[in-house]
Parts: sequence; C-alpha cells; structure tokens
Amino acid sequence: MAMRCGIDLGTTYSAISWYDPHNNRVETVDLAMIADGMNIVRSVVYYPEGGASPVVGETAWNAAKQHPERVFIAIKRSMGTDYTRTIDGTTYTPQQVSSEILKALVTEAQAFFGEEVKDVVISVPAYFGDLERAATEEAGQLAGLNVLGILSEPSAAGLAFAAARMADIIGHYFMVFDLGGGTLDVTLIHVTSASDENGVQKLKPETLCKQGDRELGGLDWDHALAELVAEKALQQHGMDVTADPTNKAILLENCEKAKRRLGQLNIVSCIPDLVPAHEVDVTLAEFEDRTRDLVERARLRLERALEEAENLDHVPEGAPPGEKGVKRDMIEVLLAGGGTKMPMIRKMIEEVMGRPSLQHGNPELLVSMGAAYWAHLLQPDSTISVYQPTPEGDVATRVGLQESSGEISCYAVGVKALESDGQGGWQEYNSEVVPNAAPFNQIYDKEFQTSEDGMTEIPIELYKGESRDLAQCESLLRFTITGLPPGRPKGQRVKVTLGYDTNGILSGNAVDVATGKTVDIVWDRSKTSS
Repeated sequence: MAMRCGIDLGTTYSAISWYDPHNNRVETVDLAMIADGMNIVRSVVYYPEGGASPVVGETAWNAAKQHPERVFIAIKRSMGTDYTRTIDGTTYTPQQVSSEILKALVTEAQAFFGEEVKDVVISVPAYFGDLERAATEEAGQLAGLNVLGILSEPSAAGLAFAAARMADIIGHYFMVFDLGGGTLDVTLIHVTSASDENGVQKLKPETLCKQGDRELGGLDWDHALAELVAEKALQQHGMDVTADPTNKAILLENCEKAKRRLGQLNIVSCIPDLVPAHEVDVTLAEFEDRTRDLVERARLRLERALEEAENLDHVPEGAPPGEKGVKRDMIEVLLAGGGTKMPMIRKMIEEVMGRPSLQHGNPELLVSMGAAYWAHLLQPDSTISVYQPTPEGDVATRVGLQESSGEISCYAVGVKALESDGQGGWQEYNSEVVPNAAPFNQIYDKEFQTSEDGMTEIPIELYKGESRDLAQCESLLRFTITGLPPGRPKGQRVKVTLGYDTNGILSGNAVDVATGKTVDIVWDRSKTSS
C-alpha cells in the first residue's frame, strides 16, 4: 500500500503526518533537516543570492534578520490573491512559495520512510473559498504531488478527535475553534454513523455552519507583544529597536518565545535585540490588556457561529416537534491550533460557553493528524480501529467514512446578469447560482443566452455575495462557454451546471440547449479577490 500523508500547510508552522496501519495510529514526522527534529516547521521560505535552492524552516527564519527582502513569511494569507514578489528577476506567487514548503515536508517524510511520497491530503481554513483552495491544489501540483484532497482544518481536527474518542463525538455537536498562526476558523460539526453489512461503522461528518477570519492568528499576538516590548525598551533603555530591520526580526522571534512562556508563567523577560542589558519584563496581565481587541475579534466570531447555529434549519435528534436549531448548551468546543494554548483564549471561550473546552493531544498537531486519517480512509475499503469503552473493557470498532467530507461553502456565488431597467435599457445585477452554505458535490443549474448574432462563446463573470447589487458583491473569477455552433441568431440558450467539487473548488459543465450537445467551459482564476 502506497504511503499517504496529511499535511497541515499553516501560516506560521506546518506539519506532515501519516497513518501507521501496523500500530493503528497516526504519527507526525520528526523534521530533522528543517526543524532540528521537531514535528512542526516554520512556514518560511528564503531565496538565497546566486540562484541557490530555496531554504525552508528555521534557517529561512534566521535569514530574515539579514535579508528580509528575500524571505517569505505568512504567505498563506496571500493564497488565492494576485500577490507577487520579484527577487533577482524572478517573480514568485503564493503557490510557488507554498510549494517549496510542501517539497521540504515531503522530502523529510521520504527520508524518514525510505520511500517516495506522492499522495497527500492538504488542509485549509474552512472559510477558504474556490480561489484559495484552487491555489492550494496548484501548490501541491507544483511540488510534484498527487493531491488526493483539500480538507478543511476543522473537519480534520474533528476526525482526529473522533478517531481517539468516537464514543464522545457520535451524535454530538462540536464547535471546532481553530486558532492557528495566521487564521481563525469557528466551525460547527455534527458526526453521525451507521454500520454497513460488514459491521464497519461509516462516519458521516456534516458541517452545519462556520465563521472565519483570515487576518487573525497567533502572529497578530506576536506583533502586539512586540509592540509592547518595544515601547518598554524605549521607556526603560532609551532605544528604538524597531529602527533596525535586524532588531525587528530578533524582537519578533523573542516575543514569539515569550508568548509561549506566558502560557505557563505570569511574568517573563524578553530581550528585544542582541544586548542582554536591554531585557524588559512583561506580565501576563499586560499582554492580555494589549491584545484585548484581538480576543474580542475571536469572541465575535464564536458568538456569531453560535447565533447561526441557533437559527439553523436543522432538527437535532430528540428535539420537541417544530423546534429547530442547535442550542448553545448542546455544543462542546474543541480546541485546535497553537493559538488556543494562550490562557486568554481558553478563558474567553469558557466565559462564552459557561464550561471548559475540549482538547485532544497537542492542538498544533491535530489538523495534520486528521488530514493523515483522511488520506488513509480515502483508499477503497480502508478502515481504522477505534477503541470504545464498554463495561466489559475497551472494544475495537472498525471505522470508515462515507464518500463526502460533509463540508459546505462559505459564501454565495452569482453571475453578472442583465435585466430591464424599465426605460428601454438594461442594468446589471448579481444573479445567485450557488447559495451560501452549499454542500460540496451538490450541483445547481443556470441558463444563459447569447446576446449577439453569431456568438460562439459566452463570457461569464462570477461574484461572491448574496446581494443583487453588484456593488455590494466581490468579483470572484471568470469562465467562458466555448464551442457553440456558429452562424446562429442571438438568444440561443445554454444550460450551465455549477457546484463545488469534493475539494471545495468550483467546477461545472455546459450543454447547448438547441442541440443537446456538451460544450466546453474554460476557467480563468487570474482575476482574484485580494
């Protein structure tokens, strides 16, 4: 059986895991070459002078202190946008930079296994839409990988939790609170199961609602702490550490380490540069006060997700007749992502929910572990053994997956259309095709017409948003219907079927209504929503 891996391609740190069928567990690769034997690596890429090969990880992070213009940090925040940077005459896209991280992870895995690794599942934030997911898939292809699937991080975390504690998750409602280095996901997941004819329990995960913030993550707490430490250094030692790019990089690195220590201590010392005498002390209370706005942003996303859950058109098992929605007291919060180690985040969640959160293992590894389970279970007839407690002792249960990941889209998609303005002219509007929260693998039909005689192509512009007013929506991407028969009058109808595939990427086909023949769709994702 070919080796398959799950990859958490994170904003600040990444990891790669695999399912070991012999020991029936997921392991995370120790990254000897790029992370000094740790099992997470910095998602940082350095392009040296002279055309040398790109460097990933700790060495790249250290290079930022001397050559920040040659280093990419937090490139995940630019996935799906038109961001580029040119170094030595070569222009790099987020996909190309991300592919270097993927290559480095797979190279480490191959050295560990002693065999080639090609098949991977890559995780993404739940709120990543078509452009971001397509860019992630492209990054995998640029790295020479066969991308088996693009899996939302909360779904991966939920699967890892289910594999360890299935008895605690089946039929329950879990709000996966995933605060990574650069992104926040808050996603409500419901998992049910049914046994097939072979006695295998097939898990059916279902995403019910989600909130997210692609600009909120542990990196923002690092920067806030760096500002606080820099202010203290200026007050106490009369030096501006932010004036020197090298000092700024050192400051950020030391503040990241101090942030982690503030998870266990009430006061830490931090050196903002290379001079030990410039050390300043920071208390947990000061850190919490400085980052209060960040915590409130996270709280807002959680509260919105809970409100959305209460208003869902979903009937929980055992609910009274006519009652819909998932109430707050029915939901447990599951922690994922390194940012959830911060005391202020756990305290905020407990204040909102009225009880502590759930955690399984290291929240920094939960996503890559879940992606590894998914990669294994995507093989035909593959199962894992889950041990469930019974009065007689733990009993092993064979567990598989139903075909779908149960994920939903994070925004509505419409097309730019024309309608009469009532004065003999035409006006543009957004005509919704794929609704918000559309299940992956569900398709929607829409008819279009040629607007001029002899048209063999129809250009279509897609927009993100539910408003009819195009000004209230965001341009998403284009596709073109091609190959229509020539020489026909305007008004010829074409039926287009659109929807998200298993990986959450828009796909579709088109049929010329008059002839019944399938015609081509050419996608153009170069117009982005940055």
